[in-house]
Amino acid sequence: MFNRVKISKQPGEEVSHLKQLTKIHHLDSTILSQIYFYLSYDLHADKQDSASIEAIKKSLDVLPLSQKNGLQAAISSYWIGYLEEKKEHYYAATYYYTQAAHLIDQGNLRLHFPKSSSHILFFAAELNRHNNRPELAARFARKSIELLNGDTSAVAKDLSVAANLILSMGHSDNNGLTNDSVRLYLNRAFRIKEQTKRASLDYNYNLAKAQIFYDSKKWDSALYYQLEAHKSDTTNAFGNYNNLLGLYINMNRLSDAHKAEQEVTKRLHEADADDYLIYLENKIAFAIARGDYKTAQSGFKEYIRKRKDREENENRKATNEISSLYKMIQKDQQIGTLTENIDNVTTQLNFNKLWLLIIVLFSLLLLIVLLLLILDLRRKKLLAENRRVSDLNSKLELEQRLLRSQMDPHFIFNCLAGIRALVRKEQIQDTLIYLDLFSVLMREKLTAANERDIDLKSEIGFLENYLQLQQIRLPGKFDYVFELADDVTDMIDEIEIPAMLIQPFLENAILHGFKSVTYKGHIRITITVHNELLTVTILDNGCGIGAKNIQTHTSRATQIVRERIQFLQTASYSMASLSIGPIENASGTIVILQIPV
Repeated sequence: MFNRVKISKQPGEEVSHLKQLTKIHHLDSTILSQIYFYLSYDLHADKQDSASIEAIKKSLDVLPLSQKNGLQAAISSYWIGYLEEKKEHYYAATYYYTQAAHLIDQGNLRLHFPKSSSHILFFAAELNRHNNRPELAARFARKSIELLNGDTSAVAKDLSVAANLILSMGHSDNNGLTNDSVRLYLNRAFRIKEQTKRASLDYNYNLAKAQIFYDSKKWDSALYYQLEAHKSDTTNAFGNYNNLLGLYINMNRLSDAHKAEQEVTKRLHEADADDYLIYLENKIAFAIARGDYKTAQSGFKEYIRKRKDREENENRKATNEISSLYKMIQKDQQIGTLTENIDNVTTQLNFNKLWLLIIVLFSLLLLIVLLLLILDLRRKKLLAENRRVSDLNSKLELEQRLLRSQMDPHFIFNCLAGIRALVRKEQIQDTLIYLDLFSVLMREKLTAANERDIDLKSEIGFLENYLQLQQIRLPGKFDYVFELADDVTDMIDEIEIPAMLIQPFLENAILHGFKSVTYKGHIRITITVHNELLTVTILDNGCGIGAKNIQTHTSRATQIVRERIQFLQTASYSMASLSIGPIENASGTIVILQIPV
């Protein structure tokens, strides 16, 4: 009966027929699952997307347990992923594409409709790459290439090139083409590409190679392949010019950067949220490079606002998708468990007399109901507790980010004030050095913007850059030294601390402690660790906190650090502490900051 079901060119006509078939009693579960799949397919073709999703979910629900790892399960999982992707539910789409790809990979399944196994594996690899799951992306890409072996069709070659490019970018690092894995997969993609001479393959290949050279900071080569990609396909002009703008800024070709920026500005209406954030990063860097600090400052404010809006939207969307997906997975698990129990009970019914069977069945059903009630009560209790803990953690994390976001403008404005002072003194060389160091600081801050913690090595590098900036602005005013205990030096890459906790105290020592002294200032930063407690001691020989000229000064940055310490104490850093006081029998100030590690 099912073999007579066709895919109609007028899907609306088939929908009613397929719905009638689903109402037939005692229909084989496998055939019923297939009917629901074709019903979903026709509903989608008839632009009834919500009904299409309902039908394909039923296709999986009614599938017998023995076939949950088979061909029909893979087809239905892929189709749900496809429908979720159409609705831009990318978390759910990734989950179902990955489910389908796992079934194809483990069972070596060969699908031909509605998409081939190689297509599904490639889609799963691409989505997992975008979701930062490189191992799964590489696994599915390799399996896709394996299934395409021997297929000489144009579609197969397109997929082979794309899969090899995913593998090459998955191994990309700062070594560029000297990385053997990167070179291997790029060469494979190149050989297949040269056989087809298709412009779309040229574009993907050149773009991937530009990205690899960009990762290894080989700007000339990255620029060459980015230009080649632009020649291959001009439909994505915004993305191409945005990439060129970033490259020209890194190469200090400001005239070319100006032209690229004009082209990008003409096409801002084509940009999505991610592309627009990249454009703002390039805009800020370009403004700093040409000395337009007002534009850089306004661009940075817009960047912070846009990034916050995007993160809030993404978080809301992800929460809704994951919540829906969780309920769906839970439902699938419950259905699978119940189906297995029903099959077991049915088998036992065939070997027992009617009266004994009724008693056993009644007892079993009663037990299941009790267990479900107990499990439901426990589940509700656990969900309530998890929700409470999650809400508390979210609140603390948001308050911590708020305090950091208050400190960032304070730090940036102070640095910009230093630049302005050097420009007024017409100290061109010092200004250029200052700008270079400042751009390094900004790049590090933007890179770590979403990270709560930072490794100690990066933090010390950040502090040294900041101190060098101040030495340029105040030549001969002070010197400094870092003293690290041996055990700290051994673990400097592994120790992580909250970002931007130490810098405000160095700023206070320089701007206020050394402000009125006639002798050369000295700052000593000592870092030790004992019993998993990191101690940072900052000593300076300035006028001290009891001096009259700074008694009335209250540093906003120091106040923010105090508030951050209070929040850290309520979160995962309960032993964090801060003390500030004068040095006994000498001028100066001592700051002791303790952080659990």
